[in-house]
Amino acid sequence: MAGLPARVRADLSGLLRRAAQSLFSMPGYRLTLIGRTPATLQMSPPDPWPGRAEQGAAMLAGRFRFAAWEPAGGEDIWDPPGAPPEWLAAMHGFVWLRDLTMLGGDDARQLARRLTADWIDRNERWSLPAWRSDVAAIRIVAWLSHYDTFFASGEDNFRQAMVRSISIQLRHLERAWRLETEGADRIGALKGLVYGALCLGGRELAERRLALLEEELERQVLADGGHVERNPGKLLTVLGDLLETRAALGAAQYEVPESMQQAIDRMAPMLRYLRGGDGALARFNGAGGEDSLILSAVLEQASPRGKPAARAPATGFERISAGKLTVLVDAGAPPGPPFDEGAHAGALSLEVTVGRERLIVNCGAAPCDGERWRMAERATAAHSTVTVSDRNSSELLNNGHIGSRVARVTAEMDSAGGATLLDMSHDGYLRSDGITHRRRILLSDDGADLRGEDTLTGRSGVPFAVRFHLHPAVDATLLQSAKDALLRLPRDGGWRLRCSEPLALTESIWFEDEPEPRRTSQIVISGVTGDSATTIKWALHREAKRD
Repeated sequence: MAGLPARVRADLSGLLRRAAQSLFSMPGYRLTLIGRTPATLQMSPPDPWPGRAEQGAAMLAGRFRFAAWEPAGGEDIWDPPGAPPEWLAAMHGFVWLRDLTMLGGDDARQLARRLTADWIDRNERWSLPAWRSDVAAIRIVAWLSHYDTFFASGEDNFRQAMVRSISIQLRHLERAWRLETEGADRIGALKGLVYGALCLGGRELAERRLALLEEELERQVLADGGHVERNPGKLLTVLGDLLETRAALGAAQYEVPESMQQAIDRMAPMLRYLRGGDGALARFNGAGGEDSLILSAVLEQASPRGKPAARAPATGFERISAGKLTVLVDAGAPPGPPFDEGAHAGALSLEVTVGRERLIVNCGAAPCDGERWRMAERATAAHSTVTVSDRNSSELLNNGHIGSRVARVTAEMDSAGGATLLDMSHDGYLRSDGITHRRRILLSDDGADLRGEDTLTGRSGVPFAVRFHLHPAVDATLLQSAKDALLRLPRDGGWRLRCSEPLALTESIWFEDEPEPRRTSQIVISGVTGDSATTIKWALHREAKRD
């Protein structure tokens, strides 16, 4: 399929996946998964990540809140009415076992066993999302990692049923992972297979599956440590998966493959690079709402004293920082298929943090019910960048992939007199509107002055809009000049945004940790291109504090 257009490749992959799932759903499919089952596990790997005791206590009280959604009490816990796909994946994935582990106590242990036994009884046959490869792999790892904590002291019949279920799920995962997963999900599926080999299989099987994982790392982890999907959240997931696998290999007294350790060593600095001054990940290509507890734990285990990378040319991000100000820019083209599912059309979008407060942001991604918001959150207009003719800089397909796309992005960095200059451009509007977008950003050495220029070169008479989405905590006011806006942060004072053209203050949205987005504001500079290159100049200055 390599020579086919991206749209056709994505459609064919989806067709093959659906055809395979139709076979999996046939009544006799489960019979093909029957095989030898070990009497017990050879080992139970550690779970290196912290849970949240308060969430464990909520589950004991009958409240299961995942992905910003919670079912009403008394409903079918595995398929409650109205449950979004993200919630169902989290519930069937059993990652929440670490919350019960953190809570501790006999009640938590009994709940873990009861829900696990109930899942086994009710999910003998293949169904979605319970048996989807990414969900199955997460569940297998969760069960194996918490076996000693919750399950080893259970009754014989329960333990045998659990080991038998894990064996069956592993046989299915072995068949389905290539068809159902790509990108970060595929690495997660391979992690599940490695865990299965360590705990139920043998050394030869573990080595074969590790070799598959190494091949996938070569394919997905870029030279600068970024992940091929260009989503900072996916980078966190993959790095976490590798650290878990490393811990499991250590517990099983296996040598960690050199290529895996090298990938970890490259990825950790890049994860630091993609954090704003507030410590959270930048909201590019679907990132947003990552667990801060897990993020801190991953960075601590990967490189306790690590520093951010210097630049990210292979992944296509730029970062400049001075004083309290940090600027992160998406300066890369969308990933190619099949890694472009969920990618955003945010070329040259930026985010600005002041100290530990967010000032200028992208809208991010909805934590649940993503289908409803997917097209809107991926659009160029949901990013702090320039839109031309109200189009997206890359075509967003309904199947979640990218069609015609930004083909060329340039980015150069220079320093002079302590200031840092970023000079970037992209051609996403060249084919549709005959326009090239160039964005230049200059940050002073003290971080008190950020200057920018957006230049549109090409056809005249083309409408454009420069957008700066603001974090909900920012209080924005347009001043009388109509070319200035005062932006006040709760703790870090005021900043003045000045522009060469009139500004407008309009509504925007910000996705956080609730099903519905929060309301916020955006500053918009609108216009039409002229006969020659059209340049919009803007500057962000720290306001002097008043006595």
